[in-house]
Amino acid sequence: MSNLDKLNKVLRDVLDLRKIEDITDDLGPDEIESWDSLGHVELVTNLEEVFEIALSVVDISRMYTVGGIKKILGKYGVQI
Repeated sequence: MSNLDKLNKVLRDVLDLRKIEDITDDLGPDEIESWDSLGHVELVTNLEEVFEIALSVVDISRMYTVGGIKKILGKYGVQI
């Protein structure tokens, strides 16, 4: 499974996004109702587990969009 597939699976599972075409880089908490504070914590936890990384508090607080998550993961050596 590619890293993009892994990311999309985490997003679908945590944020209840069922259609892969629904996941675009510009999506964020304003467009995804389930991406609230609890959803954000769950998202971070799953990303750290799946990609075997430990995200910094600063990076966690800067996860504003799906595209932003991809850039942040890149900082940790995760190629999307």
